[in-house]
Amino acid sequence: MNNNPMDIPADLYEDEVVCFMADRYHTTTERVVQCFLVQEDEIIAHEKESFPFQLTDNEMEILRGLMSRCGS
Repeated sequence: MNNNPMDIPADLYEDEVVCFMADRYHTTTERVVQCFLVQEDEIIAHEKESFPFQLTDNEMEILRGLMSRCGS
């Protein structure tokens, strides 16, 4: 797990790709980003908090790119 806090750009939640993923998984953009962070080992999911979906490798790569682009 990364010790540096990750800065989530606010406009990431409105990005059309993130919105598409949220629609695909029938969830919110916030949950998509949260799932991404858990899969990236940036945050630890609580036991009660599980995701009914897992992002694909391709989706993870797309979100990594969006995070770096939006964060610059």
